[in-house]
Amino acid sequence: MRLRTVVFALLLLGLSVPAAAQEAPSLNALQARYDQLNGLRGSFTQVTASEFADDSSRIEGRVLLAGNKYRVETPGQTVITNGTTTWIYSPADSQVVINDAEANTSTITPQTFLTASAKRYDVASTRTARREGVPHDVLSLTAAGDSARFREATLWVRQSDRIVTRLRATDRNGATLDLRLHGIVVNPTVEGTPFTFSPPEDIEVVDLRADASK
Repeated sequence: MRLRTVVFALLLLGLSVPAAAQEAPSLNALQARYDQLNGLRGSFTQVTASEFADDSSRIEGRVLLAGNKYRVETPGQTVITNGTTTWIYSPADSQVVINDAEANTSTITPQTFLTASAKRYDVASTRTARREGVPHDVLSLTAAGDSARFREATLWVRQSDRIVTRLRATDRNGATLDLRLHGIVVNPTVEGTPFTFSPPEDIEVVDLRADASK
């Protein structure tokens, strides 16, 4: 579940709009601009914590995103989807789990989140701030109803190119997620086939796809 939350958060950060916009963007505007994005590459740091437990976890990794396709690499796992099939590879377990992309309901793709974000969240307030010395618009969101996964969230949107560089969110159980992107490259050149996965030899393959038994 923790890795799936990483995937969700990273995919949410794939938002881009042209420079020179002066007002803080609406969620509809971010969605519209995201639809124009061809891809994104970057590294990330994510910290998760719970108000009911005196501990936290920190994960670092890399992400490559192109539409509904993505590749997320962390020290413990690699998650890849081509929009139809998802592979979750765990080297330490010598195992890869294959599933239909739409069957993995815990992982929210850019399309499924952004399409409904304006309906599920309200922009409670906006302000400006500097993050890493760069001007940002900061959007504070609150859940508009029970269908929202998070009860509140904050987005840091870089003013120069409208890239979301940080997401902080609190779910309905009080767990918090704080994720920051670094070294962002918009519309990168993609070489090879990063959105498919060929299992190494001598590892267990768990195929959960609907037609796997046919």
